[in-house]
Amino acid sequence: MADEELTIAEATRRVIQTRPSLIDAMKQEVINFSALAERLKREVQTLVQRNKKINVEAIKMALMRHSKELTEKWIILEKQLAGILGQSKLELKNDLMVLTIRQIALLDPNIELTKLMNDTDFFQLIQGTTFFSIIADADHEQRLIKLLNKRNILKVKREQSALILKCPDTIADAPGIVAYVTNLFAQSNINITEFLSCHTDTIFVIDRKLGRQAYQILEDQILLFRSLLSSE
Repeated sequence: MADEELTIAEATRRVIQTRPSLIDAMKQEVINFSALAERLKREVQTLVQRNKKINVEAIKMALMRHSKELTEKWIILEKQLAGILGQSKLELKNDLMVLTIRQIALLDPNIELTKLMNDTDFFQLIQGTTFFSIIADADHEQRLIKLLNKRNILKVKREQSALILKCPDTIADAPGIVAYVTNLFAQSNINITEFLSCHTDTIFVIDRKLGRQAYQILEDQILLFRSLLSSE
């Protein structure tokens, strides 16, 4: 029986991990465990053993244990979030573009990377396994294309904005900060075009039409955490 319950617990945990909204509800302890166990029964049974009925009560107990673990971890994470985001600063940079280029464009010895960087007020470079992405001021689009050679440009994404989150040094030792921010954007259906981080700076590149909305969402959270810190 113990082995069966352990198997059910593992299966229940795996099913829950595919549903971020349920995880959030469990963290806040606003779940009807009996109803959720009934809802997940078929999926859990599929993972455990198709031809053998499982006890819904065992799923409920697994959910309750997992919820307790999530809640305990969330309390610790929430304190870290409040401490870091409450001390963070936010900037919004508009009129940007994203160039996707072949690697050979920057491997060319005739291309001076420092010249590329000096030619624009805002310049960020991301290296992938096959391509590079350059995020830069839209005003310099033609100059950069000419410098890199048009045949090396795979895609130009215009009308972009950069949301720059400047955090204290402690962000390096705090897991979940980026996941928290990206989840805020996902809940508002805000897609991230590019993402990069360097030391204490985290940059989210998004469509300019959504720039102000994204800024407001994140600023509201920063101000909320500041108020929580000041009330302690």
